[in-house]
Amino acid sequence: MGDSLIRTVRRSIDRFTRATWALVVGTVSHILGSLVTLPCRVGQWLVALPGRIGAGLIGLPGRIWRWLVGARRVFVGTDPTPGEALVGLSSFVTIVGVGYTFLGPNELVVYPLVGFMLTVTVGWWTHQARVAKILTAVATVGTVLTVGFITYFLFQSAWPAVEAHGLALAALPQAPNGAVRWFFWLDAVLPVTGGETAWDPRSGVVSLLPAIWATVLVTIIAGLVAAPLGLAGALFIAEIASESVREIVKPAVEILAGIPSIVYGFIGFQVLNGFVQDAFLDAGASFFIAGAVVGLMALPTVVSVSEDALSSVPDSMSDGAIAMGATEWQTMKSISIPAAFSGISAAVILGLGRAIGETMAVAAIMSAGTGFARPLYDVFDQGVTLTSRIATSYGSASAGTIDVLFVAGVMLFVIVAAISVLAQYIERRMERKLTGER
Repeated sequence: MGDSLIRTVRRSIDRFTRATWALVVGTVSHILGSLVTLPCRVGQWLVALPGRIGAGLIGLPGRIWRWLVGARRVFVGTDPTPGEALVGLSSFVTIVGVGYTFLGPNELVVYPLVGFMLTVTVGWWTHQARVAKILTAVATVGTVLTVGFITYFLFQSAWPAVEAHGLALAALPQAPNGAVRWFFWLDAVLPVTGGETAWDPRSGVVSLLPAIWATVLVTIIAGLVAAPLGLAGALFIAEIASESVREIVKPAVEILAGIPSIVYGFIGFQVLNGFVQDAFLDAGASFFIAGAVVGLMALPTVVSVSEDALSSVPDSMSDGAIAMGATEWQTMKSISIPAAFSGISAAVILGLGRAIGETMAVAAIMSAGTGFARPLYDVFDQGVTLTSRIATSYGSASAGTIDVLFVAGVMLFVIVAAISVLAQYIERRMERKLTGER
């Protein structure tokens, strides 16, 4: 009995190792293939760029005309009554006035805003359908413009720091005598002198590289916590739990997303901090605690999106496997998870996006440190992530330091935006795969 169990465990470990190695090799091969073909693709894009610009300029008048026709259809309709036309034109004029005063004389923005609100209030009682269309259009366009203004403001505010410091924003750590430590990543095998810093704005040292590395460490740990637990929870809800249990468990998991992040951080600092100190003989807060807490915070996202992906797998696939004699676990392992793998990957990526952008929980657990972990992979060391760097420094920061913090904000913005786009691409790919489309 014991030998049989050992052989079974060894076979399972061997299959898991082979699958992991195949996944790693496949991922690396895909990345290398993309890098090899990147120059060719960039060249093709540059060659086609003049034609695209020309086609865009030629089609610009027609596009503008279609926009104007669409705006007319929203604000006044195709065959408006005099009252409907008056409401639509008044709404359009006041909205344009709000936009102009917001970008120009801000102190006057209240007047067109009040005019728009009065127009909408009166129009709601007289021409409700038209006002509803106007409000939905204004809300949609306003959302897009808000994202555009935020993006512009972030990059504009960060540019002075890029001009002033340049590559110093990603500078290597320095020793107390000012010498650059080129081999800081070998601290595990080389003697460590101590006393170095990568963040001292008063001395002109404003490197964000340690914060970037701390963000990477916390994100990796959070992914290792959220991915397996989230997948297990999604499998239980989608494949194992009865309908009555599912109605209780799924809302309970989603409620976790509503708990304030500062509460997670406080509980992590009070509970996990003491446990880690006792169990691992660690002296204080660490990347491990921060990553574990952020991973738990990302669980609702991973569970919810993964459960939706698993539920979207056609029943005919699992029914066919069961009809051929497969067990429930074999069906989940060999049918459900592979078919929903793209959606599960998107769930993990979205969860990691939350982990990267989390601020208060990480700041509540650890906010000290101006250098790298020693060695770099020491998860029981502590440091400052990009988000906690912003949260803990902006209150007493000078104008020059504020610009550097905006650079950190731009980094987070770009990373999270890229992760969101990647997750949406993976979800669409899964939909095409399940519907048989190419």
